[in-house]
Amino acid sequence: MKNLITSGYVLLSLLMLSGCQTPMQTGNQCVVAPGFLAGQSTFTWRTDKPVDVNDGTGYVSPLMERGLAQAVIEELSSKGFSFVERIPDASGLVDQPADIEVALTLRTRRELVSVTVNNSPCLDADCWERIDPGSSTRMDTRTVGFLAADVYFAGEPIWRGWVERDLFPQDRDAANEVIGESVPALLESFPP
Repeated sequence: MKNLITSGYVLLSLLMLSGCQTPMQTGNQCVVAPGFLAGQSTFTWRTDKPVDVNDGTGYVSPLMERGLAQAVIEELSSKGFSFVERIPDASGLVDQPADIEVALTLRTRRELVSVTVNNSPCLDADCWERIDPGSSTRMDTRTVGFLAADVYFAGEPIWRGWVERDLFPQDRDAANEVIGESVPALLESFPP
C-alpha cells in the first residue's frame, strides 16, 4: 500500500512538472466562411522578411527564424498548399502571384512571477530564472513566446492563428522541438 501511494505521488509530480514545462495556449480568428479557401493552393510571404521578430530576451536567432519559416512551409504543404517564392521582375512586379499571403509575428517578453525578500528557496515551478540570486531580494521571472500567423486573401486579412508558451532556458538548445510543437498548434484550424 505504501509503495502504491508513493508511486501515485511520483506520477502526480511528474504530470504536474510535465504540464508546467510547456504550458501552451492557442487561438484563432476568422472572418470568412468555412471552405472559403477551397480551390486555393499556393501561398507566399506577405513581406520580404517571413518573420517579424521583436525579441528583447536573446532567445531568437536568425537560425530560429529560418527554421520557423521552413516549419510553416512544411506544415502548410502538408495541408495542400504549395509555397511560391516572390521574385519581382525588372519592373518590380511579382511574376508568380500566390493565392494567399502569410505573415508571421514572433514576440518574446519577460514576466515577473514573484518577488521575495528572504533567503528561502523558491519552490514554485516558474522559479527557473533569477535576477540577483545572491541578494536577499529575489525576482523570479519567466520568458513567454508569442507566435502569430496572419493570412491574407486578395490583400485582405481573413484568418489569424496564435500560440503562446512559456520558454525555459533549456528551450534555447531545443529550438527545433519548440518549433515542432508550436507550428502545428498554430495552424491546427487552418484552412478555415
